[in-house]
Amino acid sequence: MRKYFKNLNKFGLRAFEEDDLSTYRDFLDNSDVTKFLEMGDKPTSKIILNNTLCEAKSKDNIVFSIVEKENDKLIGTTGLYLINWTARRAQFRILMGDPEYYGKGIGTKVTKSVVQYGFDRLNLEMIYLGVNKENLAAIKVYKNSGFIEGGIMRKFIYNDGKYYDSIHMSIVKEEFNK
Repeated sequence: MRKYFKNLNKFGLRAFEEDDLSTYRDFLDNSDVTKFLEMGDKPTSKIILNNTLCEAKSKDNIVFSIVEKENDKLIGTTGLYLINWTARRAQFRILMGDPEYYGKGIGTKVTKSVVQYGFDRLNLEMIYLGVNKENLAAIKVYKNSGFIEGGIMRKFIYNDGKYYDSIHMSIVKEEFNK
């Protein structure tokens, strides 16, 4: 039985492992999952998967698997990336890879848990993200987690033959602790 870093009722966060890559590939190859992402809709190569694993092992990233605890089923990934240890900031990312779990509040619980980890355990001062302006569900999760809009990068994301604006959002420690 695997150890979970964070328990969230029926779900847990644990380290992203090499044996997660096959399911992760399925997430990335599902255009319904990636339709709002900057990466676009393209087949996932071994190089992309190897880069993902290297990213998960980097000292400047902390990557978690989001799993259903009952069967350790991978349903997504999340983490803090591009950690700048001097400026005490990191980029938040989450990929809910299994559409069966959309709309159940899992994304909000995970987001709040990872942000709390960043502030309380890593002593970060600010956590930021970018989100496709059309991804209304994600924007709702981020706002419910305390993120505020800081600006828009126009036509920042190109996906499926179309350009999308990206909303940049952030949260600072003192706002989260209120």
